[in-house]
Amino acid sequence: MAKYKQGILGPFSGKIGNVVGASWKGISYFRSLAEPSNKPATEAQLAQRNKVTLFRGFLLGLADIIDHCIQNIEKHTPMNQALSYNMKNAVAGIYPEQSIAFDQLLFSKGELLGAWLPKAVSTVSHSIDFTWEHGNLTLLCSATDQVTVVVYDPVEQQFCKLENIALRGEKMARLILPETFSGHGVHCYISFYSESGKIASTNEYLGVVEVV
Repeated sequence: MAKYKQGILGPFSGKIGNVVGASWKGISYFRSLAEPSNKPATEAQLAQRNKVTLFRGFLLGLADIIDHCIQNIEKHTPMNQALSYNMKNAVAGIYPEQSIAFDQLLFSKGELLGAWLPKAVSTVSHSIDFTWEHGNLTLLCSATDQVTVVVYDPVEQQFCKLENIALRGEKMARLILPETFSGHGVHCYISFYSESGKIASTNEYLGVVEVV
């Protein structure tokens, strides 16, 4: 790959012959197209491709949260960082029986503190009640931190999520779910985001809750 500063043709993106021009973070570059291979893929390669398939579309359902809640990264976009992390750490099973390890899923990562004793229960029709304690309040644990809750229904293959559903100091929030979630076991998560809009917490997994 080679960088260039516009040159005689000015900025260029796209493909000409076997050369591709593009830019990333304001840096323009050329790269050659990869040569096609006639070798059959190894099992390791197939496993890696399957991980990409597992997560690429799935994480798009959390893109709005990932974009500002995956923090402290330099070389990747938040989505690419989330994809890389989850492919390495949130896969259960061995190829070809790989699946998402929901208890290891990461979509928010930052220096803000999480919750004490967070819980999720369902006692009211098609809803989840989240509760938590906040411990000692500090710069990294403020009563005004915004609460984000995420629920994923593997039967419907659908997320239900809400940012700023409550403040940390309120210690509770109720998320209303689609009626189609009723009777299903759903995966529940909680995370926090500072009032300043600058610092996120790492999301916490609260387990599987059966929706009444």
